[in-house]
Amino acid sequence: MSAPPAIIRDGFGLYVPSADLHLDARRAPKLSFVSHAHSDHCSSAPRIVCTRETAELHRRRRGVKEVVTLGFGQQLPLRNATLELTPAGHTLGSAMAIVRSDDGILAYTGDYKLRPGPFSAGVAVPRCDTLVMECTFGEPRYRFPPEAEVLERLFAFIENALAAGDVPVVLAYAFGKTQDALFHLTTRGYHVGVQGPGAALCQAHVDLGYDFPGPGTWGMWPAADSQAQVLLMTPGGRDALPGSSRRYRCVHLTGWACSRNPARFTGGDFALPFSGHADFTELERTAAESGARKIYTVHGTPRFAAHLRSLGYDAEHLGNGSAASMPGRPATYSRAVPVDLAPRVTQLSLGLS
Repeated sequence: MSAPPAIIRDGFGLYVPSADLHLDARRAPKLSFVSHAHSDHCSSAPRIVCTRETAELHRRRRGVKEVVTLGFGQQLPLRNATLELTPAGHTLGSAMAIVRSDDGILAYTGDYKLRPGPFSAGVAVPRCDTLVMECTFGEPRYRFPPEAEVLERLFAFIENALAAGDVPVVLAYAFGKTQDALFHLTTRGYHVGVQGPGAALCQAHVDLGYDFPGPGTWGMWPAADSQAQVLLMTPGGRDALPGSSRRYRCVHLTGWACSRNPARFTGGDFALPFSGHADFTELERTAAESGARKIYTVHGTPRFAAHLRSLGYDAEHLGNGSAASMPGRPATYSRAVPVDLAPRVTQLSLGLS
């Protein structure tokens, strides 16, 4: 008789039988692990387990009924297993889940990256028997340039806009990328106006003890900060920009800047590849360094699981609610195209009132 699977997909999502635990389930009947506080990972389960930071951010964004918080390296007994959390590097408080049982070690990455960030501790690839890994950017074109290079391009964009008398606008997701961008912008010395939900989440970081060091400063825009040098907002925030004779120049921070058609994701703005997710090289490294006998991929394209099979791994794609992919032909990727970081600037005939 074959051993029961280490992980299955049921009506609520990914489920680990040995621990009676769901993973990043939007809803679940009992306990769900929440890897981080992005809205598509927040859960309405009656009980969640996560880091202290994720618990507080989850409470502010979606509320929470009952929460068990774990520090990195602490262990929680669950049914016939123990749960341990390790850093994931995606957002403040983001974590991977390590489940140990008599069946072996299962590691679930959640959204993650191995590159260091302002609010993430050192991230190590977990050693395990079964690996469940996120692969949003599981295609060769998504090999991100060094972050220092991307940031220098961002600062050059801002300086060019200011020199022309324009207003530089940095577009980023409200949670995670906005705070990372604000950290780098204030460290560079800019005074930054942060709009709406992103500003509230920046304040949440400060309340949790994670400050933005300066020497630049920041404030909520426009209510309390009409004199900002740089504006930081979500892509949808552009609709609230007031009109005048001055122009805005927009730059979108997104991993999708490496796409064949970045305008599909950026609305035509100049885009820079700045992301909280693992790129293709990090995904390959994760599979190799984990030592896993079985790999499941989630999110992203099934082609990455096929690519792993072509390298000799036992890999399947679990998708986003889809059935596991069947072994088939190896992935046939086109040759990766280098990322063009030359500024292609969209100028909007709008300005500060």
